[in-house]
Amino acid sequence: MKWGSLLKDIKEKVGLSQSPSTSATTAATASSSAAYSSSSNLDNNAPSALHGFVASSSRDKHELELDFKRFWEEFRSSGLEKEKEAALNFTVDAFCRLVKQHANVAQLVTMLVETHIFSFVVGRAFVTDIEKLKMSSKTRSLDVEKVLRYFSEVTNDGISPGSNLLTAVEILVSGPIDKQSLLDSGILCCLIHILNALLGPYEADQKQHGANFEDSFLAERNIVGDVGQVQRLEVEGSVVHIMKALSSHPLAAQSLIEDDSLQLLFQMVANGSLTVFTRYKEGLVPLHTIQLHRHAMQILGLLLVNDNGSTARYIRKHHLIKVLLMAVKDFNPDCGDPAYTIGIVDLLLECVELSYRPEAGGVRLREDIHNAHGYHFLVQFALVLSSVPQNQAIESIYSKSPSGKDYVSDGSSALHFIGRQDSMGMDPSPQHLSPALSRLLDVLVNLAQTGPPEHTGSYGAKGSKSSNTKPSGHSRSRTPSADQFGDENWDQGNNKVKDLEAIQMLQDILLKADSRELQAEVLNRMFKIFSSHIENYKLCQQLRTVPLFILNMAGFPSSLQEIILKILEYAVTVVNCVPEQELLSLCCLLQQPITSELKQTILVFFVKLLSFDQQYKKVLREVGVLEVLLDDLKQHKFLSGPEQHSGNPTQLESKSSSSSFKKHLDSKDVIISSPKLLESGSAKFPIFEVEDTIAVAWDCLVSLVKKAEASQASFRSANGVATVLPFLVSDIHRPGVLRIISCLISEDVTQAHPDELGALVEILKSGMVTSVLGHQYRLQSDAKCDTMGALWRILGINNSAQRVFGEFTGFSLLLTMLHSFQGDMEETNEASLVVYMKELTYLSRLMTAGVSGNTVNRMRLHAIISSHTFYDLLSESGLLCVECEKQVIQLLVELALEIVLPPFLTSEINVSSSDVTETESSCFLLNTPSGSFNPDKERVYNPGAVKVLIQSLLLFTPKVQLEVLNLIDKLARAGPFNQENLTSVGCVELLLETIHPFLFGSSPLLSYAFKIVEVLGAYRLSASELRLLIRYIVQMRQMNSGHLIVEMMERLILMEDMASEDVSLAPFVEMDMSKIGHASIQVSLGERSWPPAAGYSFVCWFQFRNLLKSQAKEMEPSRVGNSKRKGGSSGQQSERQMLRLFSVGAASNESTYYAELFLQEDGVLTLSTSNSCSLSFSGLDLEEGRWHHLAVVHSKPNALAGLFQASVAYVYLNGKLRHTGKLGYSPSPFGKPLQVTIGTQAICARVGDLTWKLRSCYLFEEVLMSGCICFMYILGRGYRGLFQDSDLLRFVPNHACGGGSMAILDALDAELSLASNTQKLESASKQGDAKSDGSGIVWDLERLGNLSLQLSGKKLIFAFDGTCTEAIRTSGTFSMLNLVDPMSAAASPIGGVHLFS
Repeated sequence: MKWGSLLKDIKEKVGLSQSPSTSATTAATASSSAAYSSSSNLDNNAPSALHGFVASSSRDKHELELDFKRFWEEFRSSGLEKEKEAALNFTVDAFCRLVKQHANVAQLVTMLVETHIFSFVVGRAFVTDIEKLKMSSKTRSLDVEKVLRYFSEVTNDGISPGSNLLTAVEILVSGPIDKQSLLDSGILCCLIHILNALLGPYEADQKQHGANFEDSFLAERNIVGDVGQVQRLEVEGSVVHIMKALSSHPLAAQSLIEDDSLQLLFQMVANGSLTVFTRYKEGLVPLHTIQLHRHAMQILGLLLVNDNGSTARYIRKHHLIKVLLMAVKDFNPDCGDPAYTIGIVDLLLECVELSYRPEAGGVRLREDIHNAHGYHFLVQFALVLSSVPQNQAIESIYSKSPSGKDYVSDGSSALHFIGRQDSMGMDPSPQHLSPALSRLLDVLVNLAQTGPPEHTGSYGAKGSKSSNTKPSGHSRSRTPSADQFGDENWDQGNNKVKDLEAIQMLQDILLKADSRELQAEVLNRMFKIFSSHIENYKLCQQLRTVPLFILNMAGFPSSLQEIILKILEYAVTVVNCVPEQELLSLCCLLQQPITSELKQTILVFFVKLLSFDQQYKKVLREVGVLEVLLDDLKQHKFLSGPEQHSGNPTQLESKSSSSSFKKHLDSKDVIISSPKLLESGSAKFPIFEVEDTIAVAWDCLVSLVKKAEASQASFRSANGVATVLPFLVSDIHRPGVLRIISCLISEDVTQAHPDELGALVEILKSGMVTSVLGHQYRLQSDAKCDTMGALWRILGINNSAQRVFGEFTGFSLLLTMLHSFQGDMEETNEASLVVYMKELTYLSRLMTAGVSGNTVNRMRLHAIISSHTFYDLLSESGLLCVECEKQVIQLLVELALEIVLPPFLTSEINVSSSDVTETESSCFLLNTPSGSFNPDKERVYNPGAVKVLIQSLLLFTPKVQLEVLNLIDKLARAGPFNQENLTSVGCVELLLETIHPFLFGSSPLLSYAFKIVEVLGAYRLSASELRLLIRYIVQMRQMNSGHLIVEMMERLILMEDMASEDVSLAPFVEMDMSKIGHASIQVSLGERSWPPAAGYSFVCWFQFRNLLKSQAKEMEPSRVGNSKRKGGSSGQQSERQMLRLFSVGAASNESTYYAELFLQEDGVLTLSTSNSCSLSFSGLDLEEGRWHHLAVVHSKPNALAGLFQASVAYVYLNGKLRHTGKLGYSPSPFGKPLQVTIGTQAICARVGDLTWKLRSCYLFEEVLMSGCICFMYILGRGYRGLFQDSDLLRFVPNHACGGGSMAILDALDAELSLASNTQKLESASKQGDAKSDGSGIVWDLERLGNLSLQLSGKKLIFAFDGTCTEAIRTSGTFSMLNLVDPMSAAASPIGGVHLFS
């Protein structure tokens, strides 16, 4: 740096004009030249070099360098003190002049002299001169006048030693030269004392001049030509610049601890806040003095930030922390400067940081702050600042003062000071915090995060970073709150909270502040602290910070409440901690007389929390949220009785805290109680009585109870069900009540609390609900419908609820609700019909859901719907009118077919043809959510509903009558299942009675009715129905319509004969592949080995449809033999449809099998024992829709015979031996569990039209003889036993008593004799067929008796007769009853299988 430009810059900063500055510089140069000239005359013994030094001012640079070297050599070689002093003065003077002509100072010094020696010599000379001034004073202290005189005096030689030394030191510190030598010279201590002296004279001046000081002060500001004042400013600027440059050295602070210099600097900084600003406001000191104090603060900050920690002991020893704290404590907002005092707080932070550096030796200056009550002082300071107007006069003066950039020539120091002035000199808008207060909060945040480093590292690197990036330590966290929740500049690695007391300060400021802006800033800072390190929130939980904020939320605006909940949400979602104390505080706050908006906010937060993680169901229950909500419900004015509905809700008092609160509040970890806590009950501001909070309160209650057994138990123990039920009458509360009741009942899988569902049923029956206090409330129509809709959902979810619904006589609702319609018959109008129809829709669909798939409930429903009472109530309800008849029919059809539709769905029955009488293919199509359905494929599960339709037939309009009959006809033709159910309830007889009035006319009703009678009568006719038909024939023989009934009877008889082989005479199981492509019965065989020791026999009655292709029905030559299959049965026919009848495989692996029997779509029956070994039988002439008796016998020779004999498989169809063939076994591994599968497994699923039925099914553990198999066929489809009866012959059906059965037996004997010659098997079959008519065959009872005795001794593994146990629908499966008792004589010697499969 050039001295001329430096001097020019300094003068411009203090407001001096250019002309005096130039003249002063010229004068100084001239005086300097004169000094060299006069010096030669003072000492005649000086060397000749000194006498030759006098020369003109225009000497070139080279000559000056030579002069400097000569003077410096003279200084080093001189032995006399005076000679050394004179030589040094000339050396320094020459150096100062050389600097003006040389651009690179560092290069100049290095070239001329040893830098560190020259720096030390200059520094010591400066210190020595100042010490002489100090010693010359009586008080042994510096006098400012003497100091200024020293820097301005000129010797007789024209040299100014003081000024030159000061200039030389400033030049040395300005360049990139090591400053250690200067520090070693003690010059920094000396400069501190000089700065202290410069700060003192104005006080003396005010004592001398008194009231005239203000005038002198103004005169000082307007100085233009006063050279003395200019020189003072130059000296001050140089001193400050040198001190800042030296203070940036890491060892600068250490050089001050040997005397009181550092202590003096601390006191100077503190005095600036304690006295200077007060005197400035009183006009006793100029603004310039304040600026010097600010520079002193910056110097101290540089010393602290660059120290390695060794100063910590000195600071503690001399109680310097307390010195700074007193300045903060005594801050007076009327005369103090907030910006200056904030700077002192910055210094406190620097001291704390310094004590965590490597050389601090364990001294923690944070403890000094704590012991001096510094945290309390900082809180008070923040509160005082928050009450100070932002446009305080003292700040406005600083913002206008140009001195903010005085003496700033070093980039590192400029960064700090300019930044400070920018932040403090701004004019903030009224709605934001003052910059001073915002900066104080930043310092407190930094203080909280200051502590020992998390990761070990070299101090050098850290110190280097500090000196480069934050030279004064004040640029850490200076983020305004405009961006509330995100500051990307925060260093996540170093922001862990290390001082909880600093967090406590922020907490106290928030709770004690009256300024909303300050509270918002504190909350934003707290959020930043929590989000800056993952562990910060858990650390701060020790202070109960957030719980306290929550308890005081009622006094905060909504924006602050949102921030607090945002903090809590961050703790839950990011920190992943469970904030129990915080949630307890929210629950306590919920009980207080707070606004409904805040309660709504809290409840919404609870709902979000419950949806985020299921564990909060337990947490919120434990902190008492469930009890609070229930208590609020119990204190609802609605429950006080109907007469209290219009009362003032604020008159109700709420009970105090419940047991859960006491449990938490009595614990050792209790939060600090808020004065607002538990002052009054929540009934003053009830949750469930304010519209804004009702919906979210119910949401919260349901979320707490849903899928939480403990919460449900608490809800029940608090009598919650009885509490909420009366609210069913309220439109606004009803959805919430039904949701929580539905949740309780639906999730009670075993229905351990059946009284809850029973209570809903009783409420619907009576139309009244009773509260705990005994008050009764009547349910309106909407309430009944909504309740039935909820029950519909429950029954669809929980199958056990169906059972309870039936046990609590839920189906009697059909009678009670229809009876309630009758009570209002006098007032029946169009509006009432709409209401009744809606209720009937909900009721009927509820009944459908209750009966769907439940055999027991079907019987209960049948008892109700088939009663005369139900029909009478329905016919008298007025609903069977023109407007409602189609809807009633719709509901009855849904009930009959168990079509489960939502109650709120409105759909009608449409007819496929506009003119039913003109088409035979017309049928009802019911519009359902899944699309239209065709009655031809539907099943009638509840024929009682169809019976009601027939009973009500004459009440419908003529067209609808025909539509109903057409629908019943389609249902009757859908299959034997529907025919069985419809005939079992007497539909034929009822239909005949219904059409009796039309027998003697020509109504189209007759033809439709006779179609139905024809189909159902062909399936079954009772004696009474047959007599009625004969009576009608006799009566109608002379009438025109008589031919109709006669033709109907002819077709009926013909159909009965044709269908005799198609009808099952006993229960059966139907397996339908059209939906999911698989259906099977699986029987576990345990750890048996396969095959059984003596072989096995599989016998069953079965019927199938939609399997065979058309060409498969053509006669094919019989082919019997082994076939090599490339893949397994499941893979070989992957693209072809097949009926899998029987398989044995590994229980653990469905793809591994040891025997499999299946029928292919080409009519070929295959028995397979492995992927490569199978036996196929064709030409069996199987017919679809007919019942077939199939027996497969697979022999197994004993070990000895097995060496010479092969295993033989026999196939019997309808008692006749059709094929035989050799087929080897695939034995199963020993000890591996086996499983028999009857049907298609899921692994082989293939969706198609195939359906098949299974009647009796047996698996014997031995080979059955042909006579036994034939006798089983003779017993027929109706036999359901185990062949263990004492007299089996009494079960032989009448139609089997002809000669055909004996002919089959005779044919079997002939076939067995020819079994060894398979070429003669065909002719033997033909012989059997020729005698199948039974002509000439005698019924041999003795022979049949012998066969029955043989059969009774055969051992069974399992036997099914088509009977299913009650459906276990939770898993979508049925259980089949195994007729073989494992302990019975019929069972296998090694034990049977389980009773249920």
